[in-house]
This record gives sequence, structure tokens and C-alpha cells, in this order.
Amino acid sequence: FTTEILAGIRSISKPLNLAMKSERTMLSASAIQLVTALSAGLGPSFEPIVSLFVPTLLRLCIQTEKVSRRIANACIFTLIDNTLELRPSLLPYLGELDESTALRLVAAEAILACLNSASFSVPNIAMDTRARLIEDVIELSAQNESVDVRKAAKDIFDAYKVVFPDR
Repeated sequence: FTTEILAGIRSISKPLNLAMKSERTMLSASAIQLVTALSAGLGPSFEPIVSLFVPTLLRLCIQTEKVSRRIANACIFTLIDNTLELRPSLLPYLGELDESTALRLVAAEAILACLNSASFSVPNIAMDTRARLIEDVIELSAQNESVDVRKAAKDIFDAYKVVFPDR
């Protein structure tokens, strides 16, 4: 059943991404809420299709339209909350920081939410390069000109020390 649903979602992913990017707030909000509901319903099974939606959601988090930005931000945090195995898959997307301070802040807050999660799997992440990715995010965010991003970097570092005391 899950594979059929994932195949169906893949088949509508392009129009769904276009709808999420729409300038029409109601269309954009509905599409983002659909992705939120799909991720909540599928849970860890959502991982194979995360690459289809997360880049678009991150771009929407820096949009000037407040409604779409707020809903996209909530969708990302719903992904983090509802999908236990997905968190390590999200980290590469969250680590791809561009020059936008708003995007850096969203990514830093999302990484902090991943680290603060009680079910965050240390053995899975410590064994691969994702721990280094978190370190890079901390380093880049700590050097940011925005006070909010630097504060988020400090919070990430504090959570990182708890999760990885040996690094």
C-alpha cells in the first residue's frame, strides 16, 4: 500500500511543487498542507520522497508572502516531528545554506529541533558525515552577521555537545 501511495505522490510531485510555489496564497497553502498531511500520515515511509519537496519548502520559508512562509516553516517542523528516520535525510538539505539570513535561521532552527528530539539516533548519525555537516552549520552560523542566527548557532552547539560529547 505504501509503495503505491509513494508512486502516486511521485507522479504528482511536479504539479504539487508548482502549486506550492504559486503566487496565489490559497493554492500555495493548500499544496503545502497536503505535503504536511502526507508526511504526517506516512511517517518514516515519507523518506524516499523527501528530496521532491524539501528544497521547495526551504525556498518558501524565505518568501515575502507571510502565509506561505509560515505554513512552509510549519511543514518542515512537522516533517521533523513525525518522521523518526527522516531526520538524518533532512540534514543535507538543511546544511545547504545560501546567503539568505532567513533561510540560515530556518535551517539552524530545524537542525536544533532534530538535535533536541528525544528519538534522535546518535549511532546512525555519528557514523557518517552528517555529524560533520552539523559542525559546518555551527561554524557558518556562528560567523553570521545576524544576531538571531548566531544565537541559533550557540543553541545548536549546546545541543550538539550533549548528543556528541566525544567530538
